[in-house]
Amino acid sequence: MKVLVFIDHDIICRHFILSGALAPLVEAADVRFVFPASGKRFTLDPVSLPLGAPFECLPADDIRLQTWRWRLFADQLKWRPGKHERAIRRLRQFTLGWKAGLLLRLAGLPLLSRVFHWYTERRLDAHPAAALARLMEQERPDIVLHPTVLDGSFINDVVFECRKKGIPCVLAMNSWDNPSTKRAMVGKPDYLLVWGPQTRDHAIRFMQLEPDRVVPFGAAQFDVFRTTPRDNRVTFCAEHGIDPARRIVLFAGSNAQTDEFAALSALDDAIEESRLAGIAVVYRPHPWGGGGRGGSRLATAKFRHVVVDRTMRDYIEALGRGDQRITLPDYHDTHDLLCSVDAVVSPLSTILLEGMLHGLPVAVFAAAGAGGSQMLANNLPMLHFDEFLTLPDMPVAHSVEELIAVMPRIADLTDGPELGKRLKKEAGWFTSSFDRPWNQRIVEFLTGCVAASGRAKLKGAE
Repeated sequence: MKVLVFIDHDIICRHFILSGALAPLVEAADVRFVFPASGKRFTLDPVSLPLGAPFECLPADDIRLQTWRWRLFADQLKWRPGKHERAIRRLRQFTLGWKAGLLLRLAGLPLLSRVFHWYTERRLDAHPAAALARLMEQERPDIVLHPTVLDGSFINDVVFECRKKGIPCVLAMNSWDNPSTKRAMVGKPDYLLVWGPQTRDHAIRFMQLEPDRVVPFGAAQFDVFRTTPRDNRVTFCAEHGIDPARRIVLFAGSNAQTDEFAALSALDDAIEESRLAGIAVVYRPHPWGGGGRGGSRLATAKFRHVVVDRTMRDYIEALGRGDQRITLPDYHDTHDLLCSVDAVVSPLSTILLEGMLHGLPVAVFAAAGAGGSQMLANNLPMLHFDEFLTLPDMPVAHSVEELIAVMPRIADLTDGPELGKRLKKEAGWFTSSFDRPWNQRIVEFLTGCVAASGRAKLKGAE
């Protein structure tokens, strides 16, 4: 079985390559990876990645990428009812600016949209995806796998070329917001692998995919949660200078640019004043969130009851030097951390769901006012997160004072674990669970797709 695997984002490398999610596939099949030759979203050197297979780098066609992106933005700016769609429009307008936003909003109007569609079709025809077509013809894969955020440099051209050449195409979504907020895909793959019932519903609803094309498959990067943590709580506490008898709350940062420094300072004061007696806080910045708004202040902070997760201290020091580059921490570090704390709070991060999968009580810190941000206000109404916020057992705090009031509940020796159990059950709506890991099931799934298409067999098979 010959498989082309397209990767176009650093984050995809973290979740599907560095996590080992594709390693069994590389062993079982004839795999070749394909990366963009350049781009803002892919900055890694493929030579440095643990691929275990050869790779190609395709040059990007900036005109095609820009044209696909115009189509996406024009669609996102169309008026549709509901607070989710309103939030999408606001966020897109915010990122585009008023001039580009106005032009693309006009391009989505009923009559002008026909002209816009005709124009973009002519533009794409004038700049065909020649390099990709040559690669497909040269490699003649039995199947294509594209882990994706559903908005990237490969997605539309890969789906189009696969459909044109009759090659089975399987997309694997990267994160829970992809089907409802990205949905840049114009064509239809043979299958879209989603995390669970929530994203299956979103893919059918927003991407207009047929139900039998959308398969709940779990999250590749969560396979690590099946493993035994490398540290125990005693070791963790010793490494962080925390009394193991204290209740440890993880404050996980986000990329929503809220004032995380101010929130941590307020929590530190509340613990010092015995308003949060017996609690210690571990801060883990988001890997590419910059420590929130003004995050460089964290490098020189003198907290008394807040400590930075040891695996992210170099990142905080880099922020102090003005270096805000993206980092790709090991998911084993996340697993070790979640196995050592008692509760999780975060403004807007997948680590809330990851905490639930560990059976931990979690709370959303949906900061408003000076401590919040326009980005957070735009994101909270979006459907993937709105459905999370409105879970029956989900604590939500809109200010630091509300957060201080919530923390004793989630950190309580009795109430906290009970809340964690209920939230773990509710996590099944967001990501399906399976007896066997993602990295084994993907080999079987792709093999089945190839068999159904009458193409090649596994490596070494007669």
